[in-house]
Amino acid sequence: MQIITSHNSLDFDGLAAMVAAGKLYPAAVKVFSGTLAKNVRQFMALYKDLLGIRVPREVPLEQVRLMVVVDTRNPNRLGHLARLAASEGIELHLYDHHPASPDDLVGSLEEVHLVGATTTIMVEMIRARELQLSPFEATILALGIYEDTGSLLFGSTTARDAAAVAYLLERGANLAVVANFIGEPFSGEQRLLLQQLLETVRHHRIKGMDILIASTETDSFVSGLDLVTHRLTEIEPADGVFVVVMMDGRANVVARSRNPALKVNEILAPLGGRGHERAAAATVRGCNLQAVIQTIISGLGEIPRPGLVARDIMSSPVKTVPGHTTMDEAGRLMLRYGHTGLPVVEGEQIVGVISRRDVDKARLHELGHAPVKGFMSRTVMTVSPDTPVTEIQRMMVEHDVGRVPVVEDGRMVGIVSRTDILRTLHGDSDDLGEHEILYRQEESAVSDDCRALMAERLPARLLAVLRTAGQVAERMGYRVFMVGGVVRDLLLGVPNFDIDLVVEGEGPAFADALAAELGGRARTHDRFKTALVILEDGFKIDVATARTEYYEFPAALPTVERSSIKEDLYRRDFTINTMAINLNPDRFGQLIDYFGGRRDLQAGIIRVLYNLSFVEDPTRVLRAIRFEQRYRFQIDPDTLRFARDAIDRRLLQRLSYRRIQHELMLILEEKDPVPALRRMHEIGVWDYVMPEARLDEETWLMLRRIPRVLGWLAEHWLDPSLRGPVVYILVICSTLDDQQLEAVLARFPFDRETVAAIRASREVPALAVDLDAHPDMRLSDMDQRLKKLGIDNIAYLLLRLTRMEAWERVVQYLEVRDTRPSISGHDLKRMGLPQGPLYQRILDALYRARLDGEVKTREEELEAVRTWLAEGRFDADGGTG
Repeated sequence: MQIITSHNSLDFDGLAAMVAAGKLYPAAVKVFSGTLAKNVRQFMALYKDLLGIRVPREVPLEQVRLMVVVDTRNPNRLGHLARLAASEGIELHLYDHHPASPDDLVGSLEEVHLVGATTTIMVEMIRARELQLSPFEATILALGIYEDTGSLLFGSTTARDAAAVAYLLERGANLAVVANFIGEPFSGEQRLLLQQLLETVRHHRIKGMDILIASTETDSFVSGLDLVTHRLTEIEPADGVFVVVMMDGRANVVARSRNPALKVNEILAPLGGRGHERAAAATVRGCNLQAVIQTIISGLGEIPRPGLVARDIMSSPVKTVPGHTTMDEAGRLMLRYGHTGLPVVEGEQIVGVISRRDVDKARLHELGHAPVKGFMSRTVMTVSPDTPVTEIQRMMVEHDVGRVPVVEDGRMVGIVSRTDILRTLHGDSDDLGEHEILYRQEESAVSDDCRALMAERLPARLLAVLRTAGQVAERMGYRVFMVGGVVRDLLLGVPNFDIDLVVEGEGPAFADALAAELGGRARTHDRFKTALVILEDGFKIDVATARTEYYEFPAALPTVERSSIKEDLYRRDFTINTMAINLNPDRFGQLIDYFGGRRDLQAGIIRVLYNLSFVEDPTRVLRAIRFEQRYRFQIDPDTLRFARDAIDRRLLQRLSYRRIQHELMLILEEKDPVPALRRMHEIGVWDYVMPEARLDEETWLMLRRIPRVLGWLAEHWLDPSLRGPVVYILVICSTLDDQQLEAVLARFPFDRETVAAIRASREVPALAVDLDAHPDMRLSDMDQRLKKLGIDNIAYLLLRLTRMEAWERVVQYLEVRDTRPSISGHDLKRMGLPQGPLYQRILDALYRARLDGEVKTREEELEAVRTWLAEGRFDADGGTG
């Protein structure tokens, strides 16, 4: 007997996952393990007859052999069924989205993914198997996802959850029913109040600060005004926000400040308000809205001027260059006047900024003759003369800019550089590094603390390993950071446990110490200052010494030198890959983000760190496309312009085909690489990859079908030799003639198996035509045609078939092709047959007979051999009669 269950105090995600599991295990009985949450009880009161879920006393538990547990792996949450789960002889299938715990159940099948809801996992499996859902079932599943993701608003929500909801809506999920049973995280009254406040928003420029004041009146009391104010600050950011709402004859005031010079508790003090400098509130009786607002404005007018402003520290007049100026000329001007960058102008309009860093890299790559307009940053942030220095500092940190033009009445009147800010804050002192000056703890401590996120999204064992790494580094006097893709995906909520550590110290020595601490071993590479730590269970941790890289010429491999974490992160390809998390005990979980990576993650942008990034390493063009399409992001306009410029300069032509192949195969390993291939064609990259392959719409259609075929094959035939990227290569190469194919094989260093598969694929189109024409082909005849094809070409063949009958016939062949005769040479020897080639001929004939269903049992095989011998089918010397 099979049962499906979930945790005690059942919520909608558990209920929905049980219903979904019922689609995957149609023979199983759904059983509640204990109590139900209040809203689930209300739902069941209406729909229990439609769901048919039982309680433990209604089920003969002694007959249970398979227990499907959803939305938990914790045996302590299984209520009345906890003892059954711990019983010997019970097979467990587990489906869950919670982080691992030491006491978790262990199943023979486990589907655990860090998504927003367990129901999402189940929906993906239902969709993959193309199972049918009724509108009622789709509604229940949507309830589960909406509840556990806070209507897709919680930080744990992933793109997979949203995709699952979209699929359920297509299947008829009723959002009205969902709304009836799920409490919204932001009530209707609060939403209406927020809308009213947005309509009354007024921005005031007071003492160089942007002050937002919004006010309204309501007929009844609305709770959560602080929550509404928080949402307002997200929509309308400002230095200070003051919200005034008349409710029940009283003025309720909530204030927030982002500027340390603005202490809102002091502003609200005359109104009887209390709170902190950055957050305060007040309730005022017997006073109208306008009087309260006037008191706030008067208080703002009395605060001292918020320190220095742009006009106090800017340099003027400003040296500028027109867009046609060469990089060499711009560099000479910077050297002459001691500038680190220059605004680029057309007439009196600023059109970009060129930095000394850009000039130096251009000269290194012999591009000093190129005009600055090709490498300048076009996104120019400007400020007014009255912008506070603290605001300019914030802009430089958030957007990683080194200089900000000062504009008044449309005319540039000065410029503020990072050096100006540093001198303002700390005089001419060189004692503090730039990171400590500009990235101050109080500005980012809350938003940059990733400890809770790590605890939520990383397995407990992995979290313990990271803590140990920090402790080892601390004892050695080093700093250690988790870096790169794992940090990016942690923030995105995408499962990724490929751990890369960077050490400010000696990487190999750290790796040896960490391996000893964890009971593993280390493989070190002293030349590159890197190492690989391998734990007893095979889990691997990459360790590198913090380093910087420089490229001696375009498309060269980098030269490496030891450096700091900041310079190590700066050498990386895109801002979203430049974040690190400190693992030392005193700062464990602190996010290090020098280059705006988190901002670009939230905005969905792929951005390079510097303008000549693609000149130094053109493979980054392919990587930009891969990340853009994987996460459904957009390449930043400046970054796209730099990429197109690198393509126009034919820099990809300088790459070895080994490097191009590596990047291409990484793209083809993506879940759906077709959008990336389209993008490569769109911006001209494909011309440097495989220009001979001109893909028509029929080929694009075949490429789009590959994930479905690969998924079907993987589900039905778990063949480890099936290589998805190779199947894409086979389809792409099908567009080539023989001469073009040989040219491609000569350029790309494919391994021998791939080359063999490509050559064998040339016969597949004709074979597909033959099978479409003869879908009733005998399986033994089909075997003669298909047995030399590897699984990659079988997948390619399925893609080329146009008739369902032919597809089903090939599938039938795949189901039986591994069958073998029951008898062996020993049986033939006992029949008195002489040993020799005759044995193999008889066994081959039996294999063909089995394929065609002519024999099914051992007895039938023996009888067939006797008949064949009696008929003289085989000569005595082993030939066929």
